[in-house]
Amino acid sequence: MPKIKISPVSLLLIPLVLSDPTGQIADTLISVCLHELGHLAAIIICGVGFSCLNITPYGLEITTSRPYRNFYEEIAVDSAGCAVNFICWAVLRNSESLSGFAGSSLILGTLNALPVLSLDGGEVLFSLLSVFLPYHVACKISRFVSFITLICMWTFAAYIFLFSGYNYSLFIMTVWLFGKILCH
Repeated sequence: MPKIKISPVSLLLIPLVLSDPTGQIADTLISVCLHELGHLAAIIICGVGFSCLNITPYGLEITTSRPYRNFYEEIAVDSAGCAVNFICWAVLRNSESLSGFAGSSLILGTLNALPVLSLDGGEVLFSLLSVFLPYHVACKISRFVSFITLICMWTFAAYIFLFSGYNYSLFIMTVWLFGKILCH
């Protein structure tokens, strides 16, 4: 039976969701949950299995029961979360009552599909490169593409912040991702 751990900080999201009159936070959290369930479903379908689920404010950390047999399993698992988000958006984009959820799914799927290490798209890129190139070359190319993508994101985020004066969430996310790559 897999262990399930819940970070105490994650529980702080409950009052935040309950106090949001717009429902945007709930829409986002449901999109995140479905995204992570997509990864989990792919792990089960590929026969990898899991031994621990750790729920954190950043998402679900899944400890697999065994290593991936090949890069194709890893690509399937890494891309499954974004696929679920894009499917939710495609199915619900014309629904008036669920348009917020559809939008959250599209944004979450798009951000996670970016070719930045530590995001799903970066992990897929690394796995694809590893199929054709030596490991160290795949690492170098993945890090280079991640930095270029993050520089573009950071420039766009700075532009948005300077002209809106208040919208700094993408800016903070970009700085956090730079930090993760540098510490990786």
